[in-house]
Amino acid sequence: MSSPEAVRQVPLLSRLIDRIGNGSEDATDGALPPSARFEVLHVADDVGTRELWGEEFVEEYGVRSALAFGGPLSDERMFAVVLFSRVPLPAQTAELFRTVAVSARTALLPFSGTSPPAGTAEALLGALEESVQQQAAHLETLVAELSATARELRRSQRELRRRERELREEAAIVETLQQVGNSLAAELDLDALVQHASDAATRLTGAAFGAFFYNVLGETGESYLLYVISGVDRSAFDRFPMPRNTRVFETTFRGLGTLRSDDITADPRYGHNEPHRGMPEGHLPVRSYLAVPVVSRGEVLGGFFFGHPDPGVFTERHERLATGVAAQTAVALQNARTYRQERNTAMELQRHLLPALPRVDGLASTSRYLPAARGMEAGGDWVDLIPLPGGEAALVVGDVMGKGVRAAAVMGQIRTACRAYALLGLPPADVLEQLSTLVDEIAPGHIVTCAYAALDADRERLRLAVAGHLPPALRGPHGRVRFLDGRIGPPLGVGRRSYPEQEASFPPGARLLMYTDGLVERRERPIDAGLQELRTLLTGPVGEIEADCDSWLETLTGGGRHDDDIAVLYVHRPAATGQDRAVVVREYPPVSDAVPDARRLVSEAMHSWNLGHLATDMMLIADEMVANAVRHARTPLRMELRRTEDRVMLEVTDSSAEEPRLMRSAPQDFGHRGIFLIDAIATRWGTRHIEGGKVVWAEVAA
Repeated sequence: MSSPEAVRQVPLLSRLIDRIGNGSEDATDGALPPSARFEVLHVADDVGTRELWGEEFVEEYGVRSALAFGGPLSDERMFAVVLFSRVPLPAQTAELFRTVAVSARTALLPFSGTSPPAGTAEALLGALEESVQQQAAHLETLVAELSATARELRRSQRELRRRERELREEAAIVETLQQVGNSLAAELDLDALVQHASDAATRLTGAAFGAFFYNVLGETGESYLLYVISGVDRSAFDRFPMPRNTRVFETTFRGLGTLRSDDITADPRYGHNEPHRGMPEGHLPVRSYLAVPVVSRGEVLGGFFFGHPDPGVFTERHERLATGVAAQTAVALQNARTYRQERNTAMELQRHLLPALPRVDGLASTSRYLPAARGMEAGGDWVDLIPLPGGEAALVVGDVMGKGVRAAAVMGQIRTACRAYALLGLPPADVLEQLSTLVDEIAPGHIVTCAYAALDADRERLRLAVAGHLPPALRGPHGRVRFLDGRIGPPLGVGRRSYPEQEASFPPGARLLMYTDGLVERRERPIDAGLQELRTLLTGPVGEIEADCDSWLETLTGGGRHDDDIAVLYVHRPAATGQDRAVVVREYPPVSDAVPDARRLVSEAMHSWNLGHLATDMMLIADEMVANAVRHARTPLRMELRRTEDRVMLEVTDSSAEEPRLMRSAPQDFGHRGIFLIDAIATRWGTRHIEGGKVVWAEVAA
């Protein structure tokens, strides 16, 4: 700018010069103004910028603050430098630019056109030196502040790392406590429960090893059974006796409180008991000692014991953590004990409702009942094997939906009724029809499924009726497997219904598996997949039925992880041998000559079977049964004599519907005495109806 007059013609610059001055009023004898004239103008906020440069300029460029410096040159010209900022600038920034202001004026002097006044260079250098010294001092202050800040930052970082470690440790403890609580609340197996708790408490206390001793009151007083060990192998304690109620252990086993010692060997209660006077030789070293009783409802269930070879390891905080785990363990142990008692009660009820299977000639059979892996109530699943008149056997499997005593009671009633209907000689379809009516009366609203089969091994015939139940699986002698699902009726309890009946061949070597849905259905496996897996197992190699049954259950339940009760009936008809089975059959016309021929045939057969001691009894039975058929039926008749391992059976079939009965007759009457003779000789006898007539049968133990 050529002159002050020129400056005044530009309002923006005029305002700036008015603020920083032109230096003429301070000049003396042509000398430059003092160093104060080299100051930098600092406009700290947008209010000041609006005052100097106007609203429009500030808004257009978004100015928030400004720095300016300048002044007169030696030839009366002036210069000015203005720096605009869109962010607020602190005062320290303005001070840094003072050196720039002096340097700029020094650099412009050679281009002013005239020689600078005397002393100008010295004044500028002095001002520059002063400015540099101020900046140096300022930088030293900044360096010192930065060093202090760095030291504080490093200290803060160390503190943060320490706090972070503490927080991580606290988080791990909280997580461990939560996991312990969840696992203990869900666990009902005593062994697994105490192991979880002991492992967690050992980790939380930092112990070298921990143990849980179960508190048991025996006939000779209190004894303490080692339950679990944590932190070391259990074998390390195998050769040591169980702890007794010594002065050290008394506090824990009596439930008197927690015992924490920095050095248990220095405790006055330690080392008074024979024969060891402390810990047995070879015992893991223990200095730090912590023992916490596990108490539920005033009963001491046991205690946690923790040890460490170094003194002073366990703190008050460790004691609180161990006490917390012990409290959770007490609740879980009480729940597990209650669960075990109720589950044992339910199992005992179920065992009484499902007695052992009877023995049936010519059949190998076994059964299984497995309660659900979770839960404690009795279920409604059942199986049964019922010996029937004439050498047949009824095979039954059923399921009353639901749990609890009500379901078990309904199951017991249905099972008893089923046995009664079966012993009446009713065919499978009729048995289910009667059961459906019964269920509708005694348990309305209950869903009951059932599969009932009548097996006639002598005729190699299986008759089956199914009421809403899963179909039995039949394996033939050559390994072919099929499900008997041809005709299935509705569940029981829907009133009197007619149930379809199907028939299958059951030759020697055949096997039949009847089961409830718990065997093939799980949450993670649909029922169709379970049935396919069952078919695969049955198609594979088979052997002794007990081993087969256990192996298949293990596979299908995934090692005992089944959601529902399981009932299984497994029947095998071994291939008969000459010594195992013999049959004699003869048909007669309804004439009196049939009686002596039947007696002769029976006598010969009994002697050929090495059962001559029973020949007279069986001849008398044949005499009465054949004579009765000739007298009343007056149609051709059929006599069949069978021997099995432990019995001899005689059957006479005729077309008469009249049944023989035990009837008291007067002394002068001749009739009605033969059936009393049969009743006195036979182990058991009876009549079953068939299409077109009846069969009268009698058995004698061999």
